[in-house]
Order: sequence, then C-alpha cells, then structure tokens
Amino acid sequence: MLQTVRYLIGTAGPSGYGSKSAAEEVTESCPDLRSVTAIITGATSGIGAEVARVLAKRGARLVLPTRNLKAAEEARARIVAEFPDSEILVMALDLSSLSSFTHNHAISEDGIEMTFATNYLGHFLLTKLLVNKMAETASATGIQGRIVNVTSGIHGWVSGDIIQNLGVITRNKRQYDATRAYALSKLCNVLHTKELAYRLKVGWFGCVIYNCSY
Repeated sequence: MLQTVRYLIGTAGPSGYGSKSAAEEVTESCPDLRSVTAIITGATSGIGAEVARVLAKRGARLVLPTRNLKAAEEARARIVAEFPDSEILVMALDLSSLSSFTHNHAISEDGIEMTFATNYLGHFLLTKLLVNKMAETASATGIQGRIVNVTSGIHGWVSGDIIQNLGVITRNKRQYDATRAYALSKLCNVLHTKELAYRLKVGWFGCVIYNCSY
C-alpha cells in the first residue's frame, strides 16, 4: 500500500526521480548523446514513444525493433519532423511470435503464454543476443552500456513457484487471468534484471529496473 501511495504522489526514489518525472527532466544531465545507440522496444506508443523522442532530441541514434512496421515508421516520422537530424533505424522484430488465440488464451507459436513470451522471453533473448556486442563496443569506446527493463509494482502480486504458475497459465488448467499473466511476466523482468546486474557487475554494464505505472 505504501509503495502505491508513493507512486501516486510522485515521491522520488533512490535515483532522485519519481512517477511524475518526465523523460526530458531525467536526461537534463546528459544533453549530448550523439555517441550513444539506443535500442528501444515498444517505441510506437506510451513510455517507449516518449523515451525515443527525448533520446532523439539529445542526439542518440535510435534502433526501433517492431512487429508493426507501419506504426514504427509513423513514430519515426513524428520524431524526424520535430528533430530533423535524428538518425532512426526501424527493424522488423516480433518478440512474441504470435500465431494463434485459443479460448481467450493467448499462446505464442512456441506454445508459450503470450504475455510471458512478449514481456519476458523475447526481451531475454534479445538481451542475450546483444550483450557480447555491447561489451565489445563499450570496451572499444569507453562508454558504459546500459540495459533498462520496464516493470511494474504488480510483480509483487505473484506468490508461489514461478514455473508452476507459468504451467497453470500456459496449459489452461483454470480460467485465463490476464492480470496474473502480466504480473508473472513483470516479476520475471525484475528477477532477470537483478541477475544481469549480478553477473555484469564487473565490466562495462549498468542494469536498471524501471518501475512504471500499475
């Protein structure tokens, strides 16, 4: 309850920022990001769209992986209209591998619950594929790489064994609960980021958990 209240009133956390802090405010201390390449998933709307806009304003080169190329090109056009010198690359990438819906129960083509596949497994694999290249680039340039995962306070709603919870959702042993599925995916984001921070604590990396709205 206290965490929810702190979020709603915008109380600053350890970083000095809270839920009412805007992206432009957060990046004021690093106004020139021309040496940075940022890969942003979910950049066509919401938090991702604003992050992309502000990073472009600061000069970062953007890579927007997306399953909706039309929406991504529209997002790119909006940013370029505001910041004409922006360098933005749109790439086709479906983190969910969506193939079917069964009984209001979203399952990926790999047979995995859709929210879990999209919010966690897809990003886990993307991170795994990029991490060595990030290390090489950071070592060559002297600029620290950073992995930022967006999660939610709702991750605290999950109790019990994660694998068992995933099995219940995927095999449809009970009525599908979208909130439960979302909470599980966000908990896995938190655990993944903490493990990354532990494994990469010596080297050219920073790993950050960003807690978004509920």
